[in-house]
Amino acid sequence: MSKRFQRIPTAFVPHLERYVFACHYSYKKKVLDLGGKDGYGSVLMSLFAKHITLTDIRKEWLEIAGLNNTFLCDTDIVEKDLEKGFPEGTWDTMVAFEIIEHVEDPDFLIKNITEHLEKGGILVFSVPHLTPHLDHKTLFDEDTIRRLISKHLEIKEFYKQDSYGISKKPMYKYPAITYVGVAQKI
Repeated sequence: MSKRFQRIPTAFVPHLERYVFACHYSYKKKVLDLGGKDGYGSVLMSLFAKHITLTDIRKEWLEIAGLNNTFLCDTDIVEKDLEKGFPEGTWDTMVAFEIIEHVEDPDFLIKNITEHLEKGGILVFSVPHLTPHLDHKTLFDEDTIRRLISKHLEIKEFYKQDSYGISKKPMYKYPAITYVGVAQKI
């Protein structure tokens, strides 16, 4: 194996798998990628989406996203603190990977997501299982995340990601389990 591929962080592969999963819900849709950092997931979804809005709290990540990526559909890049507000507009699909645990009031975030989803719109989300981290303000187990999402949206799919895709090798590094779900605004 080349040294280049030996350096890929073990946490990146499951995250990339989640974005591949989200592509199914991006097809010909207006998509909001919440906390999309440097935009690699938004680029992947732009292969299928009609429009992508990439948002993050950190301006430096968004600058990297704008400079280093070629998006394949119309794209907006918006700096926003999701604890204080929400980007203007409505979307068919929202992707919230590894972001819900970073806000002080997750209920406020999910309420805002619901208000900005079109009727029938989809939220594709993920949270790590009870993973302490300096930036995690709320820890989730399966029951807690299901209750939070179900308060505002109808969960259509729910998975425990605890292995690497094709190989099914267990994820020993933290987080060992990530909850991944699809919820719909009814």
